[in-house]
Amino acid sequence: MLIGLTLRRTRPAASLRRRSFLYGSLLATVGVGLVAPSWVGEVSGRPISIAASRRASLGAVKTLRPDVPAAARLLDRLIADAEIATAHEASAPPWERTPGRVEASWGRILVTAHGALSELGGRKRSFRSRWDGLVGPLRADLHRAVAEASEAGLGLREISASRQASMRFGLAERYAALGAHDRALREAEQARSFVDIVHAGFTALHARFGDARSLGKWRSMVESTIAESRDSGSTAIVVDKLKRRLYLYSAGKRIASYEAEIGANGLRQKVHAGDHATPEGRYRVAQVKSAGRTKYYKALLINYPNDEDRARYAFGKRTGTVPPRAGIGSLIEIHGEGGQGRDWTDGCIALDNRAMDAVFARARTGTPVTIVGTF
Repeated sequence: MLIGLTLRRTRPAASLRRRSFLYGSLLATVGVGLVAPSWVGEVSGRPISIAASRRASLGAVKTLRPDVPAAARLLDRLIADAEIATAHEASAPPWERTPGRVEASWGRILVTAHGALSELGGRKRSFRSRWDGLVGPLRADLHRAVAEASEAGLGLREISASRQASMRFGLAERYAALGAHDRALREAEQARSFVDIVHAGFTALHARFGDARSLGKWRSMVESTIAESRDSGSTAIVVDKLKRRLYLYSAGKRIASYEAEIGANGLRQKVHAGDHATPEGRYRVAQVKSAGRTKYYKALLINYPNDEDRARYAFGKRTGTVPPRAGIGSLIEIHGEGGQGRDWTDGCIALDNRAMDAVFARARTGTPVTIVGTF
């Protein structure tokens, strides 16, 4: 037994060629699935040494720590164990050494690193693939949200959400450019949530323009106005807020159509002063204001508020939807100085000056003016 034990303890260690093959295989395996880190190149194509294995292991820890800290901590513990084994084997007398112990210790590290790096590589490829599939549609949705946020009638919540969406998407693109696609996806998800807020507000604002009851009411108002123009052989004005168009009729026939700009909250029904909404209803020109008598080139003052407007305002007062100190409002005009490409008035309807000249030339005190959501 003593002879057998002695033979086992003094058995020659694995040859350098075998060690090199073992470590070379493990180190090559570690690099699979990722763009090879620099430390892989340090040991590729040359005999494997403990120093090279140490550099490779520490390189794996450095690669893993930012994204998989738990795996990096595990490798730290395995490296510490391997260093202890290496030191012990180097200082022990030959008869107390364990052949293959050091190789096994460092090999276990490399195999563990391979698994962790392969998993990390798969995650990074998945993040990149998700980002590549998401960025185009999200960019298109963001452009839509920015346009929707400028719609007359959306509130500060939607405007702020549009700005947040743009900021988050910008961050996402910067992270993606740096290769941090996981962080890019997190920012993109935030951008998406803000885009959804804008679109929900836009959809809610526009819902009434597809409501059959509202459409029926507006069409009836327009038909009555056109019929009045036809029966009297006179001029009538119809404004479609959704389409931003002013239509001019003579003797019941449409003779002109002009682009119009409405209130900053123009797609909403006007209820009180200061709401920047454009009213809806059947009105008449109350006063014709030539150049010099109005702030905006020329103007047709309409008789807002009418009886329906007063009833709406009174209901808002009773229910608390009208601010306590807000009046019903007045001085709603069709005026010039339009053509700005945006909805900007306090509730009036703005035309460019050439269109205003054409409308002004045909309008008189008493000319019917009907303003509807759409028809």
